[in-house]
Amino acid sequence: MIRKACTIGILAVGLTLTAVHGIPGCGRLVSSARNFQECFRALKSANATANPVERLMLSLMLANARTTPTQR
Repeated sequence: MIRKACTIGILAVGLTLTAVHGIPGCGRLVSSARNFQECFRALKSANATANPVERLMLSLMLANARTTPTQR
């Protein structure tokens, strides 16, 4: 019973991710998350004397600073 519920859950998540993939706003969210992750890792590897909260805040600011031109 647990295996069946787990399989159904995995299929539901997969279908949801497939459906969300086509939404344009989701692409921006994924792009922002990727920018944040790159900034967070770069600050960690830069030997900066920042604690995790400071790295989090700096990464959020840097990820939002990178904007791509919108299509018209």
